[in-house]
Amino acid sequence: MKTSKCQKLFNCTKKMPFTQAGAAEVLRASQKDESFLSHLKSSLAEIVQRSLGTKVWLDIHKYAEILCEVFYYGLTTLSLRQTLGEEYTGIIQVDHSRRRLPSLLERTSMVILQCFGPEVLRRGLSKFEKSVRNGHLSTYFRPELKNFILQHMPTLIYSLAFLHRLHLATFYFNGGFYHISKRVAGIKYVLIREWLGDSTASRSFQILGSVLFLHIILTLMYSGYTHYFTKPAAEKRSVSNCYVDNKKQCPLCLDERQNSSVTPCGHLFCWQCIHECLQTTQQCPLCRHKTLPSQDEMNFLPHTSKKKKLSRAEM
Repeated sequence: MKTSKCQKLFNCTKKMPFTQAGAAEVLRASQKDESFLSHLKSSLAEIVQRSLGTKVWLDIHKYAEILCEVFYYGLTTLSLRQTLGEEYTGIIQVDHSRRRLPSLLERTSMVILQCFGPEVLRRGLSKFEKSVRNGHLSTYFRPELKNFILQHMPTLIYSLAFLHRLHLATFYFNGGFYHISKRVAGIKYVLIREWLGDSTASRSFQILGSVLFLHIILTLMYSGYTHYFTKPAAEKRSVSNCYVDNKKQCPLCLDERQNSSVTPCGHLFCWQCIHECLQTTQQCPLCRHKTLPSQDEMNFLPHTSKKKKLSRAEM
């Protein structure tokens, strides 16, 4: 049986004590992989649009991008080979004991979660909400419970994005798992050679993690203050208006949308909320679809307010 490159590296260094890869090495490896995947997806998009047209690409782009990731990680991680980012930073994947390479089950579960997890979660929540609202589940829930679920669905979606930020803060503070899929599968990174590590950057990442933890705490405090002190009228909304108000709610600030804007993936936010969010992460906070701040004028479609419509009607 042919021995893979990862197995050869592991056999050559297994007699030496392994050093856990720091946040700097893991982050650089992830950025390198994302850069290559972005190039691969762009090339595929160009080929499909030239041969089949833009409309076809818009219909299949989510599935095509997932297939690109499966293809990439299938040729690397599933085949027990380093990814381009891992080769670039000199790290290899090991199991939770840091003494063995990940098993096939661990590698497969990690790839499935990383490639299909976000899309499956998004579609599952969307179908659950539709089923509770108008589907077969609506007949099994009492009206009070049904209204409670529908009213708090945006909060649940926002909580998932909040948990992702908490996961990143933990990673910046003590290293370890950068992707949630690797945390679930128990896959860690170690350095092939200890001198490849960047010990000077660990302090900077710990400061960044502390700042992110502080930001999370302040966000929770502000959300609690907004919910309990500045929105007493929201508790007096009737059941009949619950659905309408829920549709107008921004998932980021949990308030009624101001200057509504739509991302390329179709989600609605306040213009200021999504603009500030894209300054830190260039992806939709709900479905993680790539969204650049420079796409504001082209892809964000601010809806005219009622006041503007009235003023135009008067003219």
